[in-house]
Amino acid sequence: MGNISERSAMPDNEETTCISFNDNREIAITERKINDPGENQVLVRMKACGICKYDIKCYKDSGTDPAYNAKPGHEGVGIVEAVGINVKDIKPGEKVTSDSFGGAFADYFVADLDTVVKIPEDVEEYEFWVAEPVACVVSSLRYLRIEPGDDVVVIGCGYMGLLIIQGLPKDFIHNLTAIDIDDNRLSMAKKFGANRIVNSRDEDAVHAVLGISKNKVDVVIEAVGAKGVIKQATGMLKNGARLCIFGHHAEDEVIPTGEWHMKGLQVLNTTPYMSKNFHKDLIDAVKLMEKGVFDQSELISHTYSFTDIKRAMEEVAENPSDLIKAVVTNYRDKLSFG
Repeated sequence: MGNISERSAMPDNEETTCISFNDNREIAITERKINDPGENQVLVRMKACGICKYDIKCYKDSGTDPAYNAKPGHEGVGIVEAVGINVKDIKPGEKVTSDSFGGAFADYFVADLDTVVKIPEDVEEYEFWVAEPVACVVSSLRYLRIEPGDDVVVIGCGYMGLLIIQGLPKDFIHNLTAIDIDDNRLSMAKKFGANRIVNSRDEDAVHAVLGISKNKVDVVIEAVGAKGVIKQATGMLKNGARLCIFGHHAEDEVIPTGEWHMKGLQVLNTTPYMSKNFHKDLIDAVKLMEKGVFDQSELISHTYSFTDIKRAMEEVAENPSDLIKAVVTNYRDKLSFG
C-alpha cells in the first residue's frame, strides 16, 4: 500500500487473468497477483483493448519482440481501480483510455500516468474509445500542414486511412480523393468526407487523380503500406508537394529518390516516434473523439470477448476481407476461459 493513495474496494489478494504470446500462434493464459501501481501509475480494470497489426505480427512470430510478447496489448480502455501517491487528477472509478505499451490484454493492467487520458463518465461502449490509433493520426496531422485549397489524396481506406479521412480539415481542402480496391471501404470514405473516390483495381490511380485535380496534387497520404504504392504516390505529386508515408512497410523496397529530388518533395515519415509529445496527441485525440470528429462506431468491425482471445487472434491473423478493426471486450466481472 506504500505507493497507493487511493484504491477501490477490490480485495488485496485479487488475481488477474493475463495472456502471453509463447510460440508462433500460441497463447498462454495465466493467473497472477495484481501488481500495485507505482507512484506515477494507475491500475486499470480492462474493459476493451484493440488488436493492432503489431499484436498480430508478434502473435505470428514470437521472436519479433520477446518483452512485448510476455505482456501484449497496448490499446487498453477501462476503469481505474487504484492510483499511485503522486497521481492527483485521476481517481478510482474514473474511466480512461491508454497507450501503455504492453500488458493491456489482461483483466487488470498497470499504466504510467503519462499514457492515460480520462474519457467521459457516461461511456458504456468502451470499444469505441480505443484512442491510441487516433492519437497516431493526430500526431501525423500536426506535421502535414494542410493548407487552404490543397488537393489531397489518401491511398488506403483501411482502419487508419479511414481515421485519417475523418480527421482531415475537409472544409478547406479543395479535393479530397480516397483510393482503395474495396468498394465498401470507398463508400465509407465518401461518407466520412472524401468528395472523390477511385477503385485502383478498376482504373489506373495516377491517371484518375490527374483527371480529378486537372493537375498534380499538393499532398498524398500513403496509408496502406503495400509495395509499389510509394512510387504510385510520387507520380501524383506536383513540385514542392508533401508525401506522407503513414503506412507501415514491412518489406524494404526501391523508392524513387531521384524523382523526389527533382520534384523537391517534402517526405514525411509520420510514425508515433516522430511525435514530440505523444501524450498531448492522446489528449487531443480524446477531445476530438468527444466532439465527434473521430467516430469509431462504424470502424470497429469485429468484437470478441476477452475469454475468446485465442479465436480473436487467429481470425484477425487471417485478415478477413470484412475486417476493419477488431477489439476484445471484457464486460463480465469474473471470466472463464475455455
